[in-house]
Amino acid sequence: MNLRFKGYLFDFKTQTQAIAAIRDVLFAYMCLLSEAGIVPGAITPSSVLLGIQGAAERPRGVLVDFDISTSTKHAVRKSPGTLKMYMSAADIARCDPHNHPSPPHDEMDDLESAHYVLSELMFGFKGPRRKLVVAKRRSRMLVEWERETYNNAYNSKLAYFSDEDLDTRDVPAYWKPACKTLLCGLHRLLTPVVRKKRRLAKLYCEEDRKALEWLLEGSGGLYQSALELFDKALDELKGAEVA
Repeated sequence: MNLRFKGYLFDFKTQTQAIAAIRDVLFAYMCLLSEAGIVPGAITPSSVLLGIQGAAERPRGVLVDFDISTSTKHAVRKSPGTLKMYMSAADIARCDPHNHPSPPHDEMDDLESAHYVLSELMFGFKGPRRKLVVAKRRSRMLVEWERETYNNAYNSKLAYFSDEDLDTRDVPAYWKPACKTLLCGLHRLLTPVVRKKRRLAKLYCEEDRKALEWLLEGSGGLYQSALELFDKALDELKGAEVA
């Protein structure tokens, strides 16, 4: 198969291109997880390559794991060296030397990372190549995730998931309602998972380990639900924007 790429995720030219790229990366991730038992590693903007606009369903986006993937069979899975902007709350908590033993990095962390990527995309861009880079213009939430200490970033991310209903008033007008609905739907899907992992991370004992394993058994269904949200958004975007 001859694959050609058009840059990284933040080089997007249309909303459809960006959303489709993330969608196909999540699909690839789910396949690696279910068919090979591989956790590819945290999803970040630099690990998502854009396919050609108007391409077939796959690959409109390609996941690059930079050799940080691990097997789900490993007893200990290290957290990837990801910028705290995209790290799950549980991964950030693992950076605290007093928070050990802590749950290993898993596929739920990576789906949470994908949500942060989508959040930065929509809260941090007012159009193609129009990233809000000045702190006073960027969402305070993004500034905290990117520039604050790990502890403050951790607290900010927990606050982000304090309510299942996400406030999108700070999302630039460029983004269509379909994209906002997608972001809110993914947020609602992940909120109970993030809260559950937070409770388990407080005291990671044998009982918590079993509870986490039970939680991870539902990861396939969670990824499928996320894909359905992306597919719905892409259907609604058809004809709604000019390429």
